[in-house]
Amino acid sequence: MSHDQDPFDVLEGKINHLITAYDALKAENTVWGEQLTESKAVVQSLEEKMIRLSQERERAKEKVENLLGRLDRLILSNR
Repeated sequence: MSHDQDPFDVLEGKINHLITAYDALKAENTVWGEQLTESKAVVQSLEEKMIRLSQERERAKEKVENLLGRLDRLILSNR
């Protein structure tokens, strides 16, 4: 019976299949785009946290060095 099928019906079926596939890919692309946006936000947040922690570590290092310097001066002054 496929030999008797109207060529326009065949073409219409193929076009409908193509449109369905296109819609599915478009929806998938939207999901991937949203996930990419979310991932970029997470990366930015982590980068900001890393910078903040690095600054805190540097402040802590300066305080420890300051305290060690004060201890050294105290020790030297008591000799």
